[in-house]
Amino acid sequence: MIVQQYENLKTTDSPRKELIAIKQELKDEVVVLEWQKMLQGNYDIFLKFLEHEDAKVRKNAALILGKLQAQEAALPLYEAYQKETQRFVKSDYLTALAQLDYKEFIPELEKRLADLKAYQPAENEEKHVREEMTALRKMVSVKKSRKHLVFQGYQEEYEVILTTGKVHQEVTSRQIRNGKTLCMKSGVRVKTNDIRELLEIPTYREMLFLLSIRTLQPKPEQGAEALAQSNLLELLRRAHKTEEKCRFRLGIHSRMSLEKRGEFAKKLAFALEKATSYQLENSTSDYEIEIRLMEKSDGTFLPLIKFFTLPDKRFQYRKNTIAASIRPEQAAVIAALAKPYMEQDAQIIDPFCGVGTMLLERNRVCPARVMYGVDIFGKAILGARENTEIAGQAAYYINRNFFEFTHEYLFDEIITNMPERGQKSKEEQDAFYGKFFEKATEILREKGRIIMYSNEKNFVKKQLRIQKNFTMLQEYNMDEKDRYYLFIIEKRNNE
Repeated sequence: MIVQQYENLKTTDSPRKELIAIKQELKDEVVVLEWQKMLQGNYDIFLKFLEHEDAKVRKNAALILGKLQAQEAALPLYEAYQKETQRFVKSDYLTALAQLDYKEFIPELEKRLADLKAYQPAENEEKHVREEMTALRKMVSVKKSRKHLVFQGYQEEYEVILTTGKVHQEVTSRQIRNGKTLCMKSGVRVKTNDIRELLEIPTYREMLFLLSIRTLQPKPEQGAEALAQSNLLELLRRAHKTEEKCRFRLGIHSRMSLEKRGEFAKKLAFALEKATSYQLENSTSDYEIEIRLMEKSDGTFLPLIKFFTLPDKRFQYRKNTIAASIRPEQAAVIAALAKPYMEQDAQIIDPFCGVGTMLLERNRVCPARVMYGVDIFGKAILGARENTEIAGQAAYYINRNFFEFTHEYLFDEIITNMPERGQKSKEEQDAFYGKFFEKATEILREKGRIIMYSNEKNFVKKQLRIQKNFTMLQEYNMDEKDRYYLFIIEKRNNE
């Protein structure tokens, strides 16, 4: 087939369709090797199209040369890029050149990037100028080492939001000793000069920094100007103790369609770079902060900053996860709520332990004497063992079906995140809960407790009606949609 395509290119006056087909086929590495073998280093068949009158022919020829890794084409590609008058093609030359050795052109590429930074494009040019600048920045940065920013402003005063979800914000709030706190709809707002204290609290999801502006209009130019005039750059200087440039990405949480959101993000990022005189540089990778825009009910945005330069070591032990793993901050909230019902130095077991998160977070708030974890999934058990070793803790992990597990003495506590229904029928899940409570009767001591996180409230309540030797001590709604619950249950003498 490629022989026929080659012959067609030699004779056709309208090569655009043929070039597009070849470009698509070169996504397959086998096809790339076939073309390279046939051409034997002679790429004239494609190089001639860099001079073609049709801009889209030039574009596709350039991209093909890049995919073929035609090093002999580096200079012709660069010269064609310099001569190109159609802005929409220029970034494609750079995409092609980036796949070759282009180090000899770096000084000129840097100069071109500087020129574009100073250029004020017309509205119909902005998209293509932005694409060219993005390509240039990647090419220049790949060949130059860059020192990453390091968070150093631990004693500075900040206002942050610790995101928690819409229930049990007080669990996080009451752990804060230094600073002013306010429980909000989905988190805790804190004004503090002790960031290190917050980094020790396990029950929040993210730490997001507030700016001096709380409302951003959904217009790229206007939003960029407002961010540039806020305390954003000053916040970055205080946090990192440097005047160095900072790389950012935009995270837009909005009701906009995906396409509209993407276009808005591109325009805003481009405008923000210019408004800050490129003290902020947009980057899809290797970024140091995220500028997160949270859409409010009136369509405006609340701007927040997430620092990727600020190490979060709260769950450093959690090297391994599986699809069913509970979020570690949720396990920490469960442990904090259940703490009044826990015994220190207890012998505890998690019958569906996964990678060990529930056990490890329980042990953080109330150290156990002995911990057992059981799971039918072997990969989870291996992950749990490694996670526990990283955490500097000790537990016995057993790869077995809990309902077949036996032990020579009784446990003080069962703590677990109950498996979700998945493909099981309602009847099968009902029977599963029945078997669980029967097994709990067998392995728990008198007055032993079950700390259970579950989304099957009705099945739990049904078993408590049937199994008279268990009683509910406490029940917590764990999410705003009334789906997940934490149950504290005690085994009692049924005489």
